[in-house]
Amino acid sequence: MKPQALFFVTLAVVAVLAALPHAESKGRPKPASWPCCDNCGVCNKKFPPECFCRDVSPRGCHPACKDCEKSSGEDGKPGFRCKDSITNFCQRRCTPAA
Repeated sequence: MKPQALFFVTLAVVAVLAALPHAESKGRPKPASWPCCDNCGVCNKKFPPECFCRDVSPRGCHPACKDCEKSSGEDGKPGFRCKDSITNFCQRRCTPAA
């Protein structure tokens, strides 16, 4: 097969693969990956910074959290807060901005 023909066949295969639906787009919203934080706490001055998150969840901490404690949210309801100091913890929100 000539190199030009091989190039066009490869290009066509790549175009078809790019047009296929991905596994994430099956009608379900993709959950926010962790770490994420909506209510950022204190960050240190390292580069990149390590931060604490003040989010409180009524259902418990993320499974990857190493230091989960019972806490109360701003509304006074009981919940759980991850006390881990994580690099770029506050870089990504868990929920869409209002």
